Amino acid sequence: MEKLHPILRSMLPMVKGLALALGPDYEVVLHDVSDPDHSVVAIENGHVTGRSVGSPLRDFALYVLKSAEEQDRDYVVNYLTRSKDGKRIRSNTFYLKDDTGEIVGYMCVNYDMTKAEMVKGMVDFLVAVDPSAAYSEFDVDGPQGKFEDLLERNLRVLRGRVGKPLHLCSKQECLEAVKDLDEGGFFLLKGAVETLAQETGKTKYTIYSYIREVRKED
Repeated sequence: MEKLHPILRSMLPMVKGLALALGPDYEVVLHDVSDPDHSVVAIENGHVTGRSVGSPLRDFALYVLKSAEEQDRDYVVNYLTRSKDGKRIRSNTFYLKDDTGEIVGYMCVNYDMTKAEMVKGMVDFLVAVDPSAAYSEFDVDGPQGKFEDLLERNLRVLRGRVGKPLHLCSKQECLEAVKDLDEGGFFLLKGAVETLAQETGKTKYTIYSYIREVRKED
C-alpha cells in the first residue's frame, strides 16, 4: 500500500462506499496494473467472483493494457462475464489514468445477475400467453359493461398487438388492424367506426373504406 499510486489511493474509500450503496450482489474491485499477478488492492463483496486482495488481473484487463485502441477509452460498461462457478456477471470496468493518459489501475463493478434472472424467469412465466390459442384475448367473465368499455378493451388489445399508438400506423398497418377488429366483431358495436377513426386520426369515411377493402379481400 505504501507504493500505491496516489490516484488509486484516492479511490480506496469508493470501494467500500459503492459496495454499501449498491448491495451484496455487487462486487467492487480496485486493481493496480503495476503488479498484474497481484493486482487487486481492495475488494468488497468478493464472494461474487471468489476473489480477494492479491488476486491477479483477468484476461480482459490484460488485453486492455496491451491494446492501443483501448487506451483511448475511459470505461467499458454492461458486458457479460462469468464467475468460476458459472454465474452470469454484468461487468463494468473504469480505466484510471494518470496525467499522461497512461492506465494505472481499474475500478470494476460486477453485478451477480442470479437473483434478477430468477425473478425475470418467474415474471416471464406469469405473463406468458399463447397468442395462437383460440379466444386468448377474450375476458374471462365475458363481455360485461357498457359499449364504451367493450370498445376500449378491443382497442387496448390492438394497441398491445401493434406496439405503437394507432395514429402512427401506416395504411397497411391500419388495414391489418381493421381486419383483426372486423374478424373479432368489433364493428358490430355501436360507435365502433367513430371510435376507431378518432383513435387513428382518420375520418370515419376512411375507416369505412378500409372495412370494405378488407372484406373484399376475404
